[in-house]
Amino acid sequence: MTKRKRKALGKGMEEIFPGISEEEKPGSWEIDIELIDPNPFQPRKKWRKEEIASLARSIISQGILQPLVLRRTGKRYQLIAGERRLRAAQEAGLRKVPVVVREADDQQMLALALVENIQRQDLGPVEKAEAFQRLSEEFDLTQEQMGNIVGMNRSSVANYQRLLDLPERVLDLLRSGQLSMGHGRALLGLDDLDMITRIAVNTVKSEMSVRKLEEKVSRINSPGKKKSVKSSVMESVETTKLQNVLQRMLKTRVRIRGKGKTGRIEISYHSLDELERIIDLIKLVAK
Repeated sequence: MTKRKRKALGKGMEEIFPGISEEEKPGSWEIDIELIDPNPFQPRKKWRKEEIASLARSIISQGILQPLVLRRTGKRYQLIAGERRLRAAQEAGLRKVPVVVREADDQQMLALALVENIQRQDLGPVEKAEAFQRLSEEFDLTQEQMGNIVGMNRSSVANYQRLLDLPERVLDLLRSGQLSMGHGRALLGLDDLDMITRIAVNTVKSEMSVRKLEEKVSRINSPGKKKSVKSSVMESVETTKLQNVLQRMLKTRVRIRGKGKTGRIEISYHSLDELERIIDLIKLVAK
């Protein structure tokens, strides 16, 4: 194997996941691509063919600039981070790829894969929000800790996570790129979920800009209350903090919907066993 220049972990990762470490020899190497198995914990399921083809052309021209991250499994290796590069390298016909080998358990593999997805520039806002949410739920991380890992401030992480308060139809429009994150943040200034969906659909149809949407939301809010969209955003940040407390306690996704003194709490579960576990926890706290 040919030694190459070492590539470091992301900011904050080693402090929060101290068990992740390189093998005894520093640096990175090139290994046979046939020895690499995919990451079974990869959170991303869809890969655009044109994206992989474009990267493959770049690899043919310039090579792989950032090594893949692997862990050793017997005589083979398992991918921790870099699946897009691996797919593109296979399409480009490479026989060897540069890698960094690390020791990591299953949870750490998931964490690294999530962080790599968040750091990618072309990842959509909802995908990033869901990755932050999974980091928060599965590793009990605060927004500040997640921000340290990926190089964002706490408020930016909070803004991504707040997008998940939007109705599923609106999230689909964000996932498809028909709405931007700016549109999503503006829509969060509204209380009524059905209204949010209607206005979101109309925004797409009329190709409304973020600025125009913000003005529309402000007009809707102004008759019955003086609260501005900005103050509404600040209130939602506080709500997000409370959601995170409940999620850490119940170990599942929690949504607090509503503003002011009224609203509702939604607790997600995926099986009857999980529902019973959550109810037992609530009973325990209530005693």
